[in-house]
Amino acid sequence: MTTIGHSLEKFCSDGISLLKTLVQSRHLKAVVHILENILPLVYHCQFYLLKNEQFLSCIQLFLQLDSWTQGVTQQVTQKVAQHLIGTSTWENIKLLNSVIQAHILESSRPGRVGAAAVLEFWLQVLTEQNLWHRDKAVLYLLDHLCRTAFLHQQEECLQKLLYQQHKSALGYHGDKGLLSSLMGWIVAGNVTPSFIEGSSLTGEVWFAWLVLNMETMFEEDSQLRRCVEHELLSNPAYTPDQALKKAQVRLKLQVVPSLQRLMIYRWAQQALATPADHPLLPLVWQKFFQLYLRQPGPEFGLEVKGCIGRRYFHSAAHLSLLKSLRQRLVEVSDFHHAASKALKVPCSSSESSDGLLTPGTPITQYMTSPELHTELVRLFTVFALWLDDENLQKQEIYLPSLPKQYDTHRLAKIMQRQQEVWMEHVDIERVQHELQEELSLWSKVKSEPAISQNTNFSIFTDFINPLAARERILTHLRKHDAPQGALLLVPMKAPVPDIPTESLSDEKISTALVQEDLAKLQHQAKLATVRETQQVVLDNELLEVLPQLYINREDQLSMQLECRGKGGQPCQGPAHITVTYSRMHKLDPVQNQIQCLKSDIKQLQADGIKAPPQSLAEAAVHTENFITALVNAYKLNPSPAILKVGITVFYQIVSFVCEDTQRHPPTRQFFTSCIEILGIYKTILLNRHLCNLLSPYFTPNASPAELVSLYEEVVNTLHIDSGDVIFMLLTKISLFCS
Repeated sequence: MTTIGHSLEKFCSDGISLLKTLVQSRHLKAVVHILENILPLVYHCQFYLLKNEQFLSCIQLFLQLDSWTQGVTQQVTQKVAQHLIGTSTWENIKLLNSVIQAHILESSRPGRVGAAAVLEFWLQVLTEQNLWHRDKAVLYLLDHLCRTAFLHQQEECLQKLLYQQHKSALGYHGDKGLLSSLMGWIVAGNVTPSFIEGSSLTGEVWFAWLVLNMETMFEEDSQLRRCVEHELLSNPAYTPDQALKKAQVRLKLQVVPSLQRLMIYRWAQQALATPADHPLLPLVWQKFFQLYLRQPGPEFGLEVKGCIGRRYFHSAAHLSLLKSLRQRLVEVSDFHHAASKALKVPCSSSESSDGLLTPGTPITQYMTSPELHTELVRLFTVFALWLDDENLQKQEIYLPSLPKQYDTHRLAKIMQRQQEVWMEHVDIERVQHELQEELSLWSKVKSEPAISQNTNFSIFTDFINPLAARERILTHLRKHDAPQGALLLVPMKAPVPDIPTESLSDEKISTALVQEDLAKLQHQAKLATVRETQQVVLDNELLEVLPQLYINREDQLSMQLECRGKGGQPCQGPAHITVTYSRMHKLDPVQNQIQCLKSDIKQLQADGIKAPPQSLAEAAVHTENFITALVNAYKLNPSPAILKVGITVFYQIVSFVCEDTQRHPPTRQFFTSCIEILGIYKTILLNRHLCNLLSPYFTPNASPAELVSLYEEVVNTLHIDSGDVIFMLLTKISLFCS
């Protein structure tokens, strides 16, 4: 026993260095235990620790080490990472939060320092951390602080501190750049700093609620909102951006605020981001409608012309935001309608007189009452009516004349600028239940057997003793399941069958092998040709029908010519005349025929751009594989059998060449490549219709030794019916080659 843990002066002089040693050694649970006992001595004189840099750095290191598992788990398993620091992710941060909540509850009792002192202390400690507004661990603790402040009606004390920090960050006190850089903010162009990263927060809604209320106060105090509304009312053609720029000039603001930082947009974004079951969601929407349904005309001596909210939603992006708000109201109503069908679990009978359970009390599973869900369905339905009614935005409405569904009593409160929040729609029982779960967390940890705690301590936190390391490894291995055998390998079927070796020397097998593939390729070419022909026919028919769509028909029109009288004499009435003229008439039968043709053409084009069937690609690859295997086998063993198979396949491919394959470019290119590989010369002589296809690939000069025999064979084949073919072949033979 020493005086360090019982004297604030001793703790500040000697104890903080010991506390830092515990943090660095990762004895985080012990640190929580020390803070639980030491901090009640500090709350009445906070400056002792708030001005102590070593204490603030201890808290920062504590938060970093406990959230360190998030980075470690990317390289090692979760269980190993837990053993490295002795806990799971954020476990000690949650224990610290439990201690803070217990201190707040204890300090709020009569005769104690008060809940506000604890709230202010921890807010200042957490906001002194580097880049605190981006640190998830800090935001987690701040969110729970704000929730407790809401329950104890102590939000004002936190708002005042954040308000001063916000003004400092904007440059209203001292050097604007100093604090801004310290907190990681960059003020450039139209970007203004905020404690909320991005446009809203989904997880830390209590913190967002407090910050947005604080920024709303700042917008009111700086007269920015009032000035923007005055510009919008005075100049109906102004956009919100133009009105904001005018307000900046008039108010001579030190920091240029961006348009998206106006509170009507901030509350709208937060309403979209807040989960449907969050207790604060009705109040977030209430804040939005207090700005959206404002009628600021009389403030400036102007006529009331409806609400101001719609003027803020001018651009396409803001119209999209308004559409999202409508959709979100429908989604939230559907959620609460479904939730209202559930049954409410009764609360535990061990509640204390103030509505909070005492620490350590077992927690019963809690569900919001169906009646509250039903009431929230009605409320969000009313919100949807307010948002959709254009008349509220265009003109002054006599509220008693509205239907009952509009909840005119609540609407009047909104339009009369009453700031009182609608607590009847907040699920306070659920909030208290969640708070009680946190209060019981630290009590459960303290009640764990000391033996198990010591065992875990000796095994998992002693990093120096080799025996402890061995025991740590063996204990970890025992927790794993027994190794399982390797998975059975399931053979995969190849998309393209392999080429049988016997097919390279057997004509019958090779013919059957290639026949099926070539038939698929030819069939695809025929389909493409048929589609092309159909396209031409439909286009021609459409061109023929289009001139018949309109015809001229004679028509008559009766008109009256006004008579004004002459010389003071009255007129007997207007003159009636009939005009005959030709008028263009559309023929409905022709119009219907054109629509049918266009539909057929569109369907034909859709069929044409579809990807070919996989079987077609398999056939092409299979044929290529066969030819490649055949050529490679002949290079290794130029036997007569392989040569004979090559000649047979060559003529087989040639037999599939037809007018359809020639008109279809992919098939023509494929057949040409195959024929080029297998042989050309004699095919041209035997099949004149292949002359145009094969002549580009006939190069006799590549074989000088056979040039004379080739020339002789061409001359002997000369016939009156084959003159064009012979001429093409002779032009390919050059007798003066080097």
